Amino acid sequence: MRLKTLMQAFYRALAGSGSAPSKRDDATAHYNHGVVLYEKGDLDAAIAEYREALGLKLHFPEAHYNLGIALAGKGDLDGAIAEFRQALHLKPDDPEAHYNLGLALRRKGDLDGAIAEYREALRLKPDLPQAHNNLGLALRRKGDLDGAIAEFRQALRLKPDFPEMHGNLASALESKGDMDGAIAEYREALRLKPGYFEAHHSLGNALYRKGDLDGAIAECRQALHLKPDDPGVHCDLGLALGIKGDLDGTIAEYRQALHLKPDLPEAHNNLGNALAGKGDLDGAIAEYHQALHLKPGYYEAHYNLGDTLSDKGDLDGAIAEFRQALRLKPDLPEARSRLTELLAKKARSESKH
Repeated sequence: MRLKTLMQAFYRALAGSGSAPSKRDDATAHYNHGVVLYEKGDLDAAIAEYREALGLKLHFPEAHYNLGIALAGKGDLDGAIAEFRQALHLKPDDPEAHYNLGLALRRKGDLDGAIAEYREALRLKPDLPQAHNNLGLALRRKGDLDGAIAEFRQALRLKPDFPEMHGNLASALESKGDMDGAIAEYREALRLKPGYFEAHHSLGNALYRKGDLDGAIAECRQALHLKPDDPGVHCDLGLALGIKGDLDGTIAEYRQALHLKPDLPEAHNNLGNALAGKGDLDGAIAEYHQALHLKPGYYEAHYNLGDTLSDKGDLDGAIAEFRQALRLKPDLPEARSRLTELLAKKARSESKH
C-alpha cells in the first residue's frame, strides 16, 4: 500500500485514539489517514478519506488508485474500475493500476479487457508473478490452454514456492491431456501446502484418469479428511470404490453425498447402479426415478431404469425406458439392442397366448 512514511506513525496514532484529520487538513493528510484506516479494515472510513483527499486535490493518482482498491474490497466493481481508469489517465505507466484494473474487469466478466490490462501491466513490469498467474487464468477461460500454460510456467519461474500456481498449471496440463505433468504439479503443490484440499481432490481425479484407483481413493480420502462435507469428493470416491468392486463403500459414499446435496442426478443414478449390483432392484429403481425427476433428459438413467425393470420382469416398463433413452440419444447401440431383444421376447410371449 502506498503510504508516506513520515506521516504513517502519526496517523496510526490518530486512528488508534479515535481522532481524525479535520476538513482543514490537506489532501495528503486525508490520503494517509485513509491508508491507515484501510489497513485497519475500516473500508467505509478509508473510502471517505480518499474522497476527501480527491475533493481537495483531483489530480491525485495514488488516491484514485487506493480508492479503487477499497471500492473493489466493498464489491463496488463499477466504482473501482472508474477509479483505476482515472488513476491511469493521470499516471498511465503504473503497472499495479493496470493489474488491479484487470482484476476488477475479470470479476465483471470482461475477459478481453482483463487480458489487455494484465498484458499492459506485464509490459511495464514483467516480473509480476500474480499478473502472469491471473493472465493464465483468463486465457484458460478463453480456451487458450497453451497460452495459459506458458503464463503459469512464467509465474512459477518468478515464484516457485506458490502452491496455488502449481495447482493452476496442473489443471491446465490435465485439460491438455498431459496427465503425468499434471500429477507432478499437483504433488508439488501438496509438498508446499499439505493441507491444500483442492489439490488432493484434483490429484485424486487425475490418478483415477490414469487408472490408479488406489491412489485416487487415497487422495479423495485425504481431501475428505480436510473437508468432510464436500459432496463432489464423496461422489468421486464412490465412483472409484465402485470400480474397485466395493459396492458397500460406494453406496455409503453416494448416500453421504446426497445427504449433503440431494439434488445431484448423477449421484442418484450411480447409487442406483450400486444398489442394482447388490440386488436391491427396488432401491435402484427409486434412485433412477429420482435422477430423472431432477434431470428428465438423462438418457443414461432411462437406460439403467429400463435394464432394472427388465430384471424385475416389467417388459412394458423396460421397453418404454429404452425407447425414451433412444429418443434422447438415437446412437445408443446398447439401448437399441436391448429394445430389440425385449420386443422379440414380448412378441414370443404374446404368441403363446
